[in-house]
Amino acid sequence: MPDLDPTPGGRADARRNRRQLIAATREAIASRGLDVSALDIATAAGVGVGTLYRRFGTKEALLNSVVLGLYDELCDVAQDCMERADPWDGLAEFMMELAGANRDSRGLAEVTADLEGPSSAELAQRTAALQDAVARLTEHAHAAGALRADVTWQDILICSRAPLDADHCLGVDAGPDGWRRVIMIMLDGIRAPGRTPLTGSGPQVYRPA
Repeated sequence: MPDLDPTPGGRADARRNRRQLIAATREAIASRGLDVSALDIATAAGVGVGTLYRRFGTKEALLNSVVLGLYDELCDVAQDCMERADPWDGLAEFMMELAGANRDSRGLAEVTADLEGPSSAELAQRTAALQDAVARLTEHAHAAGALRADVTWQDILICSRAPLDADHCLGVDAGPDGWRRVIMIMLDGIRAPGRTPLTGSGPQVYRPA
């Protein structure tokens, strides 16, 4: 929604309010997920809830804007990883970054796990771009003989979520970097040559009816 205040000071205030709302929303969904109220976001941003609605129209539009920003960051990471000289390094780096992004933001993890599909056309485009990037990273690693042949790009995406619930088990605490160890162990498991053939048809892309 455009800012309507024609005065220079008004425009500066509107830009500042927008930045504060986006920053507050990122922090809120990181710790609490998408089930956060407009009032809580506005309070954290130091503005009135009316300002939130004037700037974004709805809370959902604000959430969508923030999630798109997180997806754009992942798309940038994927592009950097595809330019790595070693295809395995590129794949491993992206898998670690995706896992970390999901752990850092509960809201992002909720969106990436939603099987009902993206909530907007823009998010659908980013989702497709990230799927394509992972498929290409997987193809490059296969071509280099670094990734076991029976591992698909869909496997890569599913494996990246493994650390989301990897903090405690039977009295064992993983520690602050335990999730990284999980990804490193999994990376060794998918690296060529594989020892135990994978069973089942493997994960598939969900197509809502």
